[in-house]
Amino acid sequence: MNGAGFGTWLGAFMRLRPRMEGLHGIAARFGALVAAEAGTTTVADSGPTGEGVAALSATGLAGKVHLEAFGRYVGSRATQYATEIRGRVEGLDADASSIVDVGLSPHAPYTVGPELWAALAADSGLARRPWATHLAESADEHRLLSDGAGPLAELFAAAGLTPGRWAGPDDDRPIARVAAAGGLRPGLVAAHCVKLGVGDAVRLATASVAVAHCPISNERLNCGRMPLELLRRAGVTVALGTDSPASAGSYDLRAEARACREAHAAAGVLLTAREAVRMITLDGARALGLDHETGSLTLGRRADMVALTPNPNIVRDDLFAMLLDAGSRVTHSWVAGAPIVCSGRATTIDRARVFAQAAGARANLC
Repeated sequence: MNGAGFGTWLGAFMRLRPRMEGLHGIAARFGALVAAEAGTTTVADSGPTGEGVAALSATGLAGKVHLEAFGRYVGSRATQYATEIRGRVEGLDADASSIVDVGLSPHAPYTVGPELWAALAADSGLARRPWATHLAESADEHRLLSDGAGPLAELFAAAGLTPGRWAGPDDDRPIARVAAAGGLRPGLVAAHCVKLGVGDAVRLATASVAVAHCPISNERLNCGRMPLELLRRAGVTVALGTDSPASAGSYDLRAEARACREAHAAAGVLLTAREAVRMITLDGARALGLDHETGSLTLGRRADMVALTPNPNIVRDDLFAMLLDAGSRVTHSWVAGAPIVCSGRATTIDRARVFAQAAGARANLC
């Protein structure tokens, strides 16, 4: 489905969802294992079941797992749904290690209406938790919210669903509409933010919203280039994310960093290797509000560390370029001083079993 466009990809993905019943735990464990072996120590996850909580905890990874919310409920039904979601979120706390937090993800403006979004924010048990969302990802999203037409509108109609609608002038883009409804909040991590309108970067900065930039997913789904330079100029914290293998193919942040440099260099926006490494370390921690705990090797922070073997075929004077080189391999990693990867393999879970279960699940879906 690469290159087919966001609406087409989402339609194919939605058709797979019923067949995912009972497979989310397998997918979460596989994702945690692959992320660990790619050199990740802290994960921000969003999903419909919260299986990531147990998966991260078992693997020894730190992170924040956001349970996804969906719906266009209004009035008392919106409040009731918020209460139900709070119960599910609180139920996940029991599976969380001391370095894993459970939060909420109103999935996107087109799957969560403004009334439900407001009800979720008004629930004190949810408001204090980490939040994440998908925002301004594609032209299809912009068209749906602005005039109710396009591939996403057709997809919702075919499924018998009503998309979320947010008030605003016809030329307002998703960020302006969500901001006008009070949906932006400090600490929110907004994935993508590709389709910005005039003033949107300032809106995000003013609301203290961080952005998770997913360049590989953006390219594969023909979403376009995120205007990184505008966000940075406005003072928005921009970190790199992977979205998921459903659209990006891996959980490899170093691959995202390489793709980020390539995508923006083609537009004349040059990022040094050092800046790209910062986007997957300290800026990632800042986006999650964890820079006082991790993101840099600093006295008083957790001992989250990754060791790599440099590409033997290339001699580089730039340490950061060596770290990002595709031929350099992650050999070891530690989270809070505890080893989770040794000689390139995760050691905290039954690796062979996870891979076998993942292979079976893939065969069932494909």
